[in-house]
Amino acid sequence: EGRDNTGETSGMRTPPRRGIGGGLGGRGTAPRGERPGNRPARSPRAGSGGRQRPEGEPSLDHKMGRDMPTAVGVGLGLAALFVILNVLGSAWMVVILVCVFMAIGATEFFTKTTERGYHPVTAVGIAAITLGPLAAYNLGETGVVLTLTFAFVASALVFIASPGLQSGPLPNMAMTNLGVMYLGLLGSFGGLVLAGGGKYGDVGTDTMFLLVVGVVAADVGALFVGQAVGRTPLRGWISPGKTVEGFIGGLLASIIAVSLFSAKNGTWNGKGNVLLFGLGVGLLAPIGDLTESMFKRNLDIKDFGTVIKGHGGVLDRFDGFLFALPFAYYALIVLQPWTR
Repeated sequence: EGRDNTGETSGMRTPPRRGIGGGLGGRGTAPRGERPGNRPARSPRAGSGGRQRPEGEPSLDHKMGRDMPTAVGVGLGLAALFVILNVLGSAWMVVILVCVFMAIGATEFFTKTTERGYHPVTAVGIAAITLGPLAAYNLGETGVVLTLTFAFVASALVFIASPGLQSGPLPNMAMTNLGVMYLGLLGSFGGLVLAGGGKYGDVGTDTMFLLVVGVVAADVGALFVGQAVGRTPLRGWISPGKTVEGFIGGLLASIIAVSLFSAKNGTWNGKGNVLLFGLGVGLLAPIGDLTESMFKRNLDIKDFGTVIKGHGGVLDRFDGFLFALPFAYYALIVLQPWTR
């Protein structure tokens, strides 16, 4: 047998050792050519499993594709569910719905990362992500800080209590807090948006409704235009199925949809405010989509979940919302559109 450039015999690898927490860990015991903790070194382009996809090979999500009727149906279903909860109950019911979605998304994230060889502190991550919107709704921005602090300190304590470096404290604690930052921090802005009404009645729920409309419109518009006339890859190495033409179509769809529905909204007044809101949502939603696709490509998975046929799980569907939520919150408190 030949030898690779690390000096190790090709095809022979010391079986990895797992400790509490597993993942990447350990120090000074790994064979040459392997990272500490007996996990094989890999290209930055490889997924957690180490397998590289040849240049130019379509991603799994591009191979499978997404069907237009399901995309439209899911979007309309989300909007209808939000309206029903808002009419029958209050912002509280919408906050609970957001927490449920966050819990499912967190479970999907930590399940997949565990399957790919990491060992995050799943219980801490899910708790922080699920309670984040609720803490933000009740305590404001202080609640967000408390949630992030809890997750970091609690995950650190878990690895401090482990037998040694074989638990992989650095990468596994990092993966835990990546999930908390990605889902917990961004998702907490849902609670902040819904609490944004304060003394102003339905400001928070009106803003959340427009956000749902804008993100769904951007997603469906990008899918429709991309399938019809898409030719130019947006970021081919992340998701070859996404095109510049689709991105522009989604952006325009978001602006149009937000403009139309704002007429029925007592909060977002002024054409300039509405245009800015639709533009911001239309720009940030696809960035959230690309970010999640980048994570999936690195992990070498098609979807994080299987809840929605042809569209993956909750996290796969709500990736655009996560990046648009902070914009919606700061647009709300800076523009104060109800005063125009």
